[in-house]
Amino acid sequence: MKLRFADERDIDAVASVHLAAFPGFFLTSLGRRFLIEMYRGFLSHPSGIFFVAEEQGEVMGFAAGTSAPDEFFSELRRRRAIFFLLWALPALLRHPAIVIQKLRSAIFYRGDKPAGLEGGALLSSIGVCPDVIGKSVGKRLLHDFESEAFSRGVGFVYLTTDEAGNDRVNKFYKNNGYFVESRFCQGASRAMLRYVKNSQSQ
Repeated sequence: MKLRFADERDIDAVASVHLAAFPGFFLTSLGRRFLIEMYRGFLSHPSGIFFVAEEQGEVMGFAAGTSAPDEFFSELRRRRAIFFLLWALPALLRHPAIVIQKLRSAIFYRGDKPAGLEGGALLSSIGVCPDVIGKSVGKRLLHDFESEAFSRGVGFVYLTTDEAGNDRVNKFYKNNGYFVESRFCQGASRAMLRYVKNSQSQ
């Protein structure tokens, strides 16, 4: 398994891995073209940190995020909001009330930065093909993401994930040196955990 920085040729394959890794999630429901546009944003922004894991030339996993979340999401809205709305249109027509509410939250998303903490990198998404779960692909992607983030001078890496029904993922982050910084609700009732790992912990 080879890990390397992502490039434009990987974007479609990354969208495929996302679709396979996150069935039933909101971003998945918005479709391939929406995901392609989103991951292209990580690739094109100077603060983007974007790795892929490949085996025999096939992308089997990815990790994407940013070392400057406020700047990244502000720029993403300014330059790509029209494309996000365009590619979300089919889902919007199927489920207008749900998609409008969640898309509005996504468009104004600022990275769920820990309150009072500045200078952190956000791990926005990490996913692996179901075929390679349990083969340490996610662990290697996480390590390379952290190493790149800390080499840019950030003090910590943070991420958010579901608290309920998500034992495997929560165990993964705890086993890799992350601690629960806080809990919060997304929407009316979705319980979320915010994990942090300091640069000194690596």
